[in-house]
Amino acid sequence: MAAILPTAAAARDYCPTRPSLGQSACTIDTGRVAIETALSDWERDSDADTVLFGDTLFRLGVADRVELQVEWTPAGVVRDRMTGDRTARSGDVELGARIALRNPDGMGLSYGLRPSVSVPAGRSPIGMGGWGAALVAPMSYDLTDKLNLQFSPEIATMPREDRGGNMTVATATLGLGIMLGDKCQLAVEGQWSHDDMATEHRAGLAVGWQLSDDLFVDAGGVAGLDHDTPALRIYSGLSRRF
Repeated sequence: MAAILPTAAAARDYCPTRPSLGQSACTIDTGRVAIETALSDWERDSDADTVLFGDTLFRLGVADRVELQVEWTPAGVVRDRMTGDRTARSGDVELGARIALRNPDGMGLSYGLRPSVSVPAGRSPIGMGGWGAALVAPMSYDLTDKLNLQFSPEIATMPREDRGGNMTVATATLGLGIMLGDKCQLAVEGQWSHDDMATEHRAGLAVGWQLSDDLFVDAGGVAGLDHDTPALRIYSGLSRRF
């Protein structure tokens, strides 16, 4: 999500990654740290419910246009809707970087790259059970002072759940950020993803509130638009810069 309120004390405004489905090219200042974590995250599929606990992204500014990122889900529970059985696991660790190629503050026309590697630290069904890698090329453009167009194409290689080896996954997320006030922004998004097992379509709606220059809270929901996509996801979280 793009930054909302100008900050006099910082070289650039804080731009949380949450709660959008897509990515941003906006980076944080050198030496600054941000922690962005989920307070709740529940998803319903055709045969299971999944709850994630504490899914957290750690961001560290290491240069004017570069930040390092570490993301980890410490715990998750999958409940089989037919049998009622529950499986608790931790998730994989994702190591990445965000590189702003134009306008690291996210203003005007902004674009960049976000490469990452997934380390199999967790176990299925929360973790993927193998190594993976991804590259996102996020871009955004201010249509007006209240409307921001966002596009995030992604290509990834991920482990297959039902058999060995990896598969290629292509994802594209298109979103519109709408300013509802000085401290509130709405994100309306559509997402398409395809691999050798399924093609999925999603629609998302999320809102973020700025409580201070360095603190945001958010809530959102995602609806699946076809039978291959999880039917519903509801989540909330907070983002804090230090």
